[in-house]
Amino acid sequence: MTRLSLWHQQRANVQALLPLLATYLGHASYSDTAYYLTGSVGLLAMAAERAFLDGGAA
Repeated sequence: MTRLSLWHQQRANVQALLPLLATYLGHASYSDTAYYLTGSVGLLAMAAERAFLDGGAA
């Protein structure tokens, strides 16, 4: 399971945590990290369900 999946399951603020992931990976900026992110079916389903339940707020 990926860190992003775990964060969604924990209902964490994923957008706020992405800079921490970039720092942990040693990237200078978020765009360097975003290059490596892939959206799996499971991750996208979790994000969509959460957005729907939260009224669109991620």
